[in-house]
Amino acid sequence: MVPPLPLAALTTVEFVGLIAVLVLAGCLGVGLVLVRRLGQLSERLDGLKRLDSLDQRVKGLAESQGALDLRRLEHVLVDLRDSQKRSEERIAQALEAREHEPSVEAAPGAPAPARLPERVINRLVALGYERIELLTPAAEFEALVEGEGEIRVEARRSGATYKGRVLVNQGAIVEVALRPPYEIFP
Repeated sequence: MVPPLPLAALTTVEFVGLIAVLVLAGCLGVGLVLVRRLGQLSERLDGLKRLDSLDQRVKGLAESQGALDLRRLEHVLVDLRDSQKRSEERIAQALEAREHEPSVEAAPGAPAPARLPERVINRLVALGYERIELLTPAAEFEALVEGEGEIRVEARRSGATYKGRVLVNQGAIVEVALRPPYEIFP
């Protein structure tokens, strides 16, 4: 075996040859990495071949859109919204009617005072209000279950704050009267 020569003992030609071999090995390594990355990129781009079929589907949808009657579709959506609101109101009324049924704890037909605020909130939610705040003190609810009166409320709908009252007679909600501030002040 030949002992390795120190780098300083190499001639210029041998030194240049060694540098050339190292550069060539580095280029070969970089080339292999690039080939492998290109293979991975090619695999990922194969998934994009489906874009042609998507393009054809989108063109078909765009052509069929002319056949849609947008006014009719809008009317159908409005009808759906209105029927949904009506069904919410009927559910709220059914829940209120159930409150007036006799129970073991209460006298026949008398709803519990603690349930009255819940029913008021349910009615306002069914009417489309949110962030409902009852301004009437809780101590007055028991009197409203047995007599008649009003519950002052504040709620939001469509971004506007509504203030008003809910009229109650014998624990049943008789009327909801809320107005936005732009109607209150002329």
